[in-house]
Amino acid sequence: MGVQPFSVGTRTQLFVDDFLIASARGLQTRLHAVAKHPRPVLTPSAPWERPGTGGLWGPLNVQHDGATGQFQLWYTAYGTYPARGRAEDPAHACLVRSRDGLAWERPALGLIPFEGSSANNLLVADGLGHHGVGRGPRPGHGMIDSASFAPDEPPDVRFKSAEWLGRDAAGWGTHGVCFSPDGLRWRYYEDNPVIRGRNLGDVISSVALYDLFAPDARPAHPASRYALFPKVHIELGPWRRRCVAVCTSDDSAAIPFTAWSEETHILSPDARDDAMAEERLARARPILQWDHPDDHRCEFYGVQVFRCGDVFLGLLWVFDAAMEFSRVGSNNQYAIVEVQLVTSRDLIHWERAGDRQPVIPRGPADAFDSHMIFYHSLPLPIGDEWWIYYMGFNEGHAARMGYTEELRARYWAEVRAGRRHFPSVGLGRVRQEGFISRRGGLAGGTMLTRSLQPGGGRLEVNADCGRGGEVRVEVQDLAGRPLVGFATSDCQPLAGDNVRHAVRWGERAGDASWASQPLRLKFTIRD
Repeated sequence: MGVQPFSVGTRTQLFVDDFLIASARGLQTRLHAVAKHPRPVLTPSAPWERPGTGGLWGPLNVQHDGATGQFQLWYTAYGTYPARGRAEDPAHACLVRSRDGLAWERPALGLIPFEGSSANNLLVADGLGHHGVGRGPRPGHGMIDSASFAPDEPPDVRFKSAEWLGRDAAGWGTHGVCFSPDGLRWRYYEDNPVIRGRNLGDVISSVALYDLFAPDARPAHPASRYALFPKVHIELGPWRRRCVAVCTSDDSAAIPFTAWSEETHILSPDARDDAMAEERLARARPILQWDHPDDHRCEFYGVQVFRCGDVFLGLLWVFDAAMEFSRVGSNNQYAIVEVQLVTSRDLIHWERAGDRQPVIPRGPADAFDSHMIFYHSLPLPIGDEWWIYYMGFNEGHAARMGYTEELRARYWAEVRAGRRHFPSVGLGRVRQEGFISRRGGLAGGTMLTRSLQPGGGRLEVNADCGRGGEVRVEVQDLAGRPLVGFATSDCQPLAGDNVRHAVRWGERAGDASWASQPLRLKFTIRD
């Protein structure tokens, strides 16, 4: 029995992996990292952000209203950065708004008093510590607004989020969920925790399993509407390392987003990751505050996942441990962090894209994001680009665990002198659907798809052909014969740069009969 054609309908299809490709010749696969805005777009300035001693923090979540043009960004005001053995100041979940996504205003929401006034942008009443344990619900990593794809759900659970609740009496990690009707007023689910495990860690992200950019498209994971990605601790070699698991929702529950499968371990570093971590730490040595070669290794701190077409893209937080703070009488690890791209078709099996190079790289030594980049938003479609807001850190992970009062005072002095920066929000832009491209070079190359079952009779292609380059498409039957009138020689070459080139063959834009027959597409690409 032959392989069944893959049903693509009218959905966007990405060539980020080889799933759709039957054969290719003369092509190169290229990763495209985000282009960063030259400066942070949000820095600490309000009193509750402790601009002289504190900073901003994630999780970051962002929305854009196409009708009004308004951007909204959820973030955390961290409070004063503590030294080793010193209690944390309260942090606060906050909201800012913007007309252009670059200049932000702190609206006077009137929800929460701070130092006698509620003319602020605070969302959480009690304040919260670094991980928010027991201090009130807040929007977490991958906050979900289900209005566009789940109109059947009650309005009081429109906004959804998951967060770490701490360890229970047995020492097991627990995560709960919270809801909001408007993204401003949050409440915990009464029967939290919703997942519990011996190996669970303190980071979790959420995802709705619909196309982030086309909410009407069918789910790619038909058994579930939502998924969670908790951090888990797994023994790998001599280390107990941070890795990533997945849980999927049981949508038969009376309240959505509250019933979950057991976690399945999906992402772990391997020997190549450890070798690459050594290389990255060696390059970063001039900026490392602590370092011990015996402690070097790679871990995966977390992942933010979204669906585009029929593939899941994951922005993986790659954590390069430089030193154990047990060496200075504390705990945790000092590390640098960057973001890499992973892909999956089923949420369980994942591939590393772009030869494990960063898709959101750390900045130069004097940049606000020189040490760590993570806690970012999901991509936001703006024009022909995806915008990703991220937290940039000018010091390594858990640096406070190694700070004495003297070191903390020195850090503050370096900030005042402009040699260091408090954590701030940066912006990265990338072409829509453009993390991975297939390039033909001057000699050109070809790519033939597997058998596909389209749902329509025309074709659009996202391509930057450059100066003098071109793309042609041939439509074939399953025997490899070009359909009459749709051969490579019939195709008008695509030229220039367009995220939605309309392919034409002579005067024809396609054929309605394609929707009733399986096909193959042959791309001829020349840069």
